[in-house]
Amino acid sequence: MSGTEPKRFHIETVPLVNLYVATDKQKRIRLSADIVEMYKLNEGNRVVLGYDATERAIALRLAESKADPTAANIDKRGYISASRFYSKARLEAESLRYVFEAEQDGWLVFIAERPIT
Repeated sequence: MSGTEPKRFHIETVPLVNLYVATDKQKRIRLSADIVEMYKLNEGNRVVLGYDATERAIALRLAESKADPTAANIDKRGYISASRFYSKARLEAESLRYVFEAEQDGWLVFIAERPIT
């Protein structure tokens, strides 16, 4: 016996949460329900947005103060109006999903999914 038995089962991981943000043509960012729940990013909270153009990564973190003038509001549906962010980050107004990649220095980092070709 060689010790390399064929595998009977081909098990794939099934994630219990769906962590992503999505951009849209109206220049908004939508937070997944799991992101809102896990990180307490409910209506009325404010987040600071960041972008890494090289990695095509959107980052966000809870604002340190509700009075932070650089922060954006989260609405009751988990949307953030982000037209200034789109302009400054030079993002196209398109529907695209960004999946959770990492936490870094208090930021939640999301990487753009590659379109299926």
